[in-house]
Amino acid sequence: MSYQETIYARIKDSGHVPILPEILLKLLEACDSETTSLTTVASLIDKDPSLSYKVLQLVNSAYFGLRTTYSGVDQAVVYLGANSIKNMAVTAAVHQVFGSEQFSNLEYFNIHLFWYHSLKCATLARRFAEKTRLASPEDSYLGGLLHDLGKLVLVSAYPKQYETVLAEMTDTDDLIDMERDQVGVSHCDIGAWLIRDWKLSSMIADTIGYHHEAYERVEQALPLVKIVYAANQMSRTEPEQPQHGAAASLLGLSRDEIDRIVVGVDDEILQIASELGIVVEVPVLEDGRDGRIVVKGADESAINRNLASRIKGISLLSGFLENVAQAGDSEEMLKAFEQSLNVLFGFDRVLLLLPDRDGVLLCGRTSQANRFQSLSRELILPVQKNTSLVVNAYRNRSLGYLSVDDELENLADRQMLSAFECRVIALVPLIAEQKELGVVLIGLPAALSELPANDCRLIRTITQQVALSLYLEDIKRRKAEEVEAERKAAITMTARKFAHEVNNPLGIINNYLAALKLKVGSGNGIDKELGIITDEINRISSMVNQLDVFAQATFTTADPTNLNKVIGDVVQLVKSSFLSESAIRIEFVADHRLPLVETSTDGIKQIILNLMKNSSEAMDGVGTITVTTKLTGSDGTDGTVMIRVADDGPGLPAAVREHLFSPFITTKGIGHSGLGLSIVKKAVGDLGGSISCTSDPGQGTVFQILLPLKKKA
Repeated sequence: MSYQETIYARIKDSGHVPILPEILLKLLEACDSETTSLTTVASLIDKDPSLSYKVLQLVNSAYFGLRTTYSGVDQAVVYLGANSIKNMAVTAAVHQVFGSEQFSNLEYFNIHLFWYHSLKCATLARRFAEKTRLASPEDSYLGGLLHDLGKLVLVSAYPKQYETVLAEMTDTDDLIDMERDQVGVSHCDIGAWLIRDWKLSSMIADTIGYHHEAYERVEQALPLVKIVYAANQMSRTEPEQPQHGAAASLLGLSRDEIDRIVVGVDDEILQIASELGIVVEVPVLEDGRDGRIVVKGADESAINRNLASRIKGISLLSGFLENVAQAGDSEEMLKAFEQSLNVLFGFDRVLLLLPDRDGVLLCGRTSQANRFQSLSRELILPVQKNTSLVVNAYRNRSLGYLSVDDELENLADRQMLSAFECRVIALVPLIAEQKELGVVLIGLPAALSELPANDCRLIRTITQQVALSLYLEDIKRRKAEEVEAERKAAITMTARKFAHEVNNPLGIINNYLAALKLKVGSGNGIDKELGIITDEINRISSMVNQLDVFAQATFTTADPTNLNKVIGDVVQLVKSSFLSESAIRIEFVADHRLPLVETSTDGIKQIILNLMKNSSEAMDGVGTITVTTKLTGSDGTDGTVMIRVADDGPGLPAAVREHLFSPFITTKGIGHSGLGLSIVKKAVGDLGGSISCTSDPGQGTVFQILLPLKKKA
């Protein structure tokens, strides 16, 4: 055993270091292992009453809104999953750092200055991370907060020796050597050892272990170490210490950027301290002003509870960010985002407005479990020429609010406040790579008129991750469309060649049939049979030519069209033709505010006919198809019209939805080409619009089309 290891063992045996329970260590290890089953995790939690209580408290919280209250840990663990369980385990682990050691009798160790310095380092580290995007702001904050953790351990285990160190120290740079002379290890060594002993993040341990390293060595370190190192340098109180050097050279920040970053840091520290019940002491400033701040009524237990709550928030936030980043699809991502806002802040009224493909409209979006899921389908706001404060928050990438106390001129803003059933809605922009990606609407509780400063910062962190996920999803979608376009081009080339080769012999056969008709004459029955053969050959030729649909700009002309009349005619045609003997009902709900739309009459007919035929085939002869038109724009010139074809049939499984608009893929069996919805999508694109589908097994299918009132040139 090395000399340092001997000291670590002696400190641990002394009882001055908070030892994590064995059950908690095992739980952390189990949650980190991909091979550990949830049954094993549940059995570990069952052995600890405190953890069992926390697990059941979370699963039965208001967010989940479960009709059945979980009383068994095994069921709760399966519902929550390993990530949420690990978050609580980490929270409990970090909470142990802030035990009830008494420091009031020490002459040279000022616990109030210690907290001021730790909070300042944490706040600066988070701000540096947010500015540079070199590391996680949450990891940076936690690294800064815990970077001097070793001092608490040493002053608890070796109070006399450490008092000697502090009494004789003339400069902070001497501290490490004096600690090692008096105790045998430095506070950097002991802090990093303790974090690793708890099996927490090695990156956090590194920030603690290297925050007093030589600058030349830190230059070669990973970003998180550089950030906490620079934050610690700027948090040191000696007036002769450089204030900008490390942050400028290590993080690539200019002096002006650093000056802007540090604005309001002390105010933020005092606000955090006040909220957490921490007594801090601001160092004496050059003009002699003393800033000792004391929170009345703060006792040791209150401090521990409040700080534990703060750390719990940081730990849970880290877990939720991980859940959002690792979501398999947009539904999982939205669900994780909504859950994070509810569990961390108690916000249960959340909805996103995201731009459509062309950035012309903002459309509502939520997870399937969200209470506003049906409302989201109705929220469609044009971006241009719109006075809505929601659209303004999106366009300007700025935080905003809708309040019942304000005179809201825009009717849509008033409607949203009414739908949310609250007095204030916070509007938080979604931004990634300097691009606006949407806006989040958060209904605030009655007691809040705006987002608290600390909550606002954390919410921005979460929304930034959501925005990045949406940004990457958009890139993925566009890449997939490029691949699909190349695929269709290849199909078109093959189809053209096939059509050409097949039509040649069909043309020859038709010519021979025409000659035979002339030879046999009419009236003997043979001419009729030859006519049937001719008709079938022409039908085959038409089917072959249809394969070339993707190579054609089918609907290029646009004329002023009475959309309601065109769709009404198609509905009547369907009723009186292939649904005349069916039990399927068709309802047409027309918006009579629609002006004439510049579009192709033939294109609209083909789109509606294909969608209605598709719905009727899926409904097995019973049910209702509802066709709806609706004006979604603010006026009759630059607005948008929505066409919706909905049925109450069996719905579509996920595997079908994934390839819904792909050609030559069908679930209808022999006799179907799988071209119907592909043709619809192409036709909608020809008309300058977009089409989307929402469907769940057993809950019907909705196709929604958005078309411009004026076709783009």
